[in-house]
Amino acid sequence: MGWLSGARQAAYARRDLDALAARLASAGLSTAGLGPGLLADVDQHAAAVRDILEADGGRAGLVELAAYAQGALDAAAERGCAPEQGPEPDSWVVLRLLAVCALADAPFADDRPGLDPLLPT
Repeated sequence: MGWLSGARQAAYARRDLDALAARLASAGLSTAGLGPGLLADVDQHAAAVRDILEADGGRAGLVELAAYAQGALDAAAERGCAPEQGPEPDSWVVLRLLAVCALADAPFADDRPGLDPLLPT
């Protein structure tokens, strides 16, 4: 998406992340329904995603989160897994995607780095 303006890239990324969150939620997979243990797992996945995206001076912005989520979905599809079609809510890919969605919904990571996306604002 290098040829798109930053605002347009962010808009497309937001659309894709919202669609992913909706797909997961329609399968009953959301952070709202998780117990404390799984929420802690999602938080750990969120920290790992942030670390990966921010390595070497990178950013954990909407565009980067959407690209990361697409990569996780592609890898799952190569293994014959569609996260919203039946894996356990505690599977690695589901937790990772929930973490990406939590990061995307946080009062935005670009403006407030280092905040826990699962803490209420």
